[in-house]
Amino acid sequence: MNLFTARLEKNSLLMQQGGADPRKKRLIMIQIQTKKVKKENFNKIKLDKSLLAEKRNYFFGDVVLHDISKNIGVQDQKVYYAGFKNGARTKLHYHEGGQTLVVTEGIGMLVLYEKANLGSKHVKIKQKAKQVLKVGDVTYIPKNTLHWHGALKGKNFGHLAFNGFSSKRREAMTIWYDSNFKSHAVKIS
Repeated sequence: MNLFTARLEKNSLLMQQGGADPRKKRLIMIQIQTKKVKKENFNKIKLDKSLLAEKRNYFFGDVVLHDISKNIGVQDQKVYYAGFKNGARTKLHYHEGGQTLVVTEGIGMLVLYEKANLGSKHVKIKQKAKQVLKVGDVTYIPKNTLHWHGALKGKNFGHLAFNGFSSKRREAMTIWYDSNFKSHAVKIS
C-alpha cells in the first residue's frame, strides 16, 4: 500500500510516496501560487455542536468538529476541521472515497490496517503502517483503507480533512468500527 506524506515549505509542497522500502520512495515538489481570497469564503472554526452530537460515538476523548464546507458553500468535496485534545482520537474506520489530512496544530498519529472479513460485521485486523503527523504535514489515505488518527497521548492535534465524493457526487460513506486496535473489530455503522 502506498502512503503519501508531504510537508509545506514556503511556496512549495514537498510530497513523498512510498512505504518502508526506500527503493520505492519518490519525492514530488509542487509550486503553490496564492490568489486573493474573497471575504465570503472565510469561516471561523468553532465547535459544531450538532455535528459533534451526530458523530460523538466515533471518537475517544475530547474532540472539536467543524463542517467547513457547509459554512462556505463547497459543493464538490466535504471539508472538515477536527481537533483532538489530550490524546483524543477516532475509532477505527474507512472512507469509501479517499481522504486527505492537512495537519494544522500539535502532534498526532495515523495508523493504517489490513482487514479480513470474518462475517457481516466482524473483521480481523493487522496494523500495516504508522506515521507521526506534525504541523504542515499532508497525507492521503486511499479509499477503503482501514485507519485511525488523532493526538498522541497527552498532546493536542488538529487537522483539516478533505473527504472525496462518491461517483454519485455525494460525500462517500465512512464505515466505523469498535475495536481493540490489535486483532479484531466490529462494524458499528
